[in-house]
Amino acid sequence: MNQNNTINIRAIRNKKSIKKDLSLQPKNIHDQYYQESDDSEDEKVLSKIGRLQTKKYKDKDFIGYDENLNKIQKKKQFQDTIDEFINKTENKDWWRVVRDELNNQDVVLNDKQLQVLDRIRKGKTAIKLADDYYFEHEDFNQFDLLSSYNPKRRFLPSKWERIKINKLVQGIKLGRIVLNPPQKVEKMFDIWENVAEDQVLNKYLPARIPASKAQLPTNVSSYNPPEEYLFNEQEKQQWLQTDPEDREIPFIPQKFKHLRNVPSSEQLTKDLFNRCLDLYLAPRIRRKKLMMKSTDFLPEIPKPEELKPFPTKLNFEFGQIDTTKSGQVKQISISQDGQILGVCYEFAIAFFDTKTSKCLYTKWQIANKQFLGLDFSQSGLICILQSNGFIILNSYIDKRQHPNIEDGQNANKQIPKNSNNVFDWNFELDDNVFQQLLDVKMPYDPLYVQFHTKSDYLVSTQPHTHVKSHCILVHCISKSSTSIPFQNMKASTEVQQTIFHPTKPELYIMTNKNIFIYSLTKQQLLKKLLAGNQQNSTIAIHPYGDNLIVGSNDQKVCWFDLDMGKTPFKKMSYHKNGVRRVIFHKSYPLFASCSDDGTINIFHCRISTDLSQAPIILPLKVLKQKKKESVIDITFHPTQPWIYSASKEGVVSLWT
Repeated sequence: MNQNNTINIRAIRNKKSIKKDLSLQPKNIHDQYYQESDDSEDEKVLSKIGRLQTKKYKDKDFIGYDENLNKIQKKKQFQDTIDEFINKTENKDWWRVVRDELNNQDVVLNDKQLQVLDRIRKGKTAIKLADDYYFEHEDFNQFDLLSSYNPKRRFLPSKWERIKINKLVQGIKLGRIVLNPPQKVEKMFDIWENVAEDQVLNKYLPARIPASKAQLPTNVSSYNPPEEYLFNEQEKQQWLQTDPEDREIPFIPQKFKHLRNVPSSEQLTKDLFNRCLDLYLAPRIRRKKLMMKSTDFLPEIPKPEELKPFPTKLNFEFGQIDTTKSGQVKQISISQDGQILGVCYEFAIAFFDTKTSKCLYTKWQIANKQFLGLDFSQSGLICILQSNGFIILNSYIDKRQHPNIEDGQNANKQIPKNSNNVFDWNFELDDNVFQQLLDVKMPYDPLYVQFHTKSDYLVSTQPHTHVKSHCILVHCISKSSTSIPFQNMKASTEVQQTIFHPTKPELYIMTNKNIFIYSLTKQQLLKKLLAGNQQNSTIAIHPYGDNLIVGSNDQKVCWFDLDMGKTPFKKMSYHKNGVRRVIFHKSYPLFASCSDDGTINIFHCRISTDLSQAPIILPLKVLKQKKKESVIDITFHPTQPWIYSASKEGVVSLWT
């Protein structure tokens, strides 16, 4: 029988003893049961709320009712972690305290309870006395009923374990398996650190991204706008009929005499909401600043010494003829083998030997006519422009150098003399050097001429003609004929210069502001280049045929890459006066330009066969005349890195 529910037998016989024994019993039998019981489910519960959820009393100052229907008040807890931290520093036994959420109280564990918890965490029994009931046999196989011996494989090391261990060792050596990898530690910072607030924000927080700026008000938004901003009835009706998204102004302008008369805006809330949407949906980009110098963005430019050879100094000057009779220099040109240099004066043509600077031949003009220019062909013919036509001279003794002249003479004999032909061709065959072979007469003065690479065709430019279709003429020597390729040319077109393409059947026509590329086979316009200059003065094509340069009287030089587009690839302005001539070298990566300011600029131009790479243009040298005379014309030596120049006073110089 239970001691709590029974009464001593001896006490039954004596009533006095019964009262004494009853006085010794606890007033509440259940309390005595909870004190002696070891079952965790029989722990004493103060709050008698049954299965009711404790969330019901979350917002109240008590946790429930006891068995006498009295409210059980909540105990005050720590307000924040700082109070809890302070309590831990003051209370040494804070680690023994366990929170009992059911009874809303803190339970302090004693040493015996901590020992029980430690044994449970180690996987042992809660009570130490229970270990006495377990025992182990030292040799279990001693009483084996089968009396069989252990097999040999039980005494040998496992083969599969060895293979597995080898794989693990190999993975550790190769780095696939990392032992004790470093753990990522979160960076913590002290909020009580004695630093400024801005330094903390800049040190630990991301960079601030400024908000997009709102559109500033204009005169239309004024309370007293000008009269031209106010709507009339028609504009007001039109504004009301249009969709709100298509309106230029989101409100109707009104005029008030004083600012105090302005009422509150009806769209204030909507405007604030739209502004919030703009701030929320505005795209923001965080750009990182690179600590770089301005010179780091420039490409690596080689030194001029690495780009040699190119002309750097004045070598000598050619002997001058009588300038009072010859006049100013018009143009200079050099033969294809580089042996003869031709200088065109106003009233004379002089040919010099490039090796000795000796004057080989001088041709004077007759009957007050002027020489206008000259050009050498591949076969050695010399075309000299003069008033009302041009003549062709021979620079070699052998006739076999010029088979086109004989073919042209035979073709000229078949033309009837009474035909109405404006161009008169007269052949005079001579075997002597610098003797006249052909004389062509025209009703106007040509200013520029160029031979084709085959030496059979040449194109002449006559800007000052009454008939605009005759400003460009193509002459064929073997057929003894002159053709007019452009019959319908506009009267406003002012042609300055015309040249052949070095490899293709194309004609480049330079006007005051544009360059036209014309196909001779298809007889149509291929491309129009926009230079953007006030007045173009000269043009030159690279020997490869994919690039060209244009000089202008407004001190600019434009480089065109025909594969890139219609506009200049690069514009350069380094001359102080108008540009007279631009030329390319035929065998070296050089080009030059001369101007009225008395300077010759030498450039390095490297053009790659790869279309993805842009041309490289680098300045090399600036050659200056002694007296700062105007440089009229320049030409490169065909095989050497030399350049010839002619000044306005008739001085012809060689720069090497």
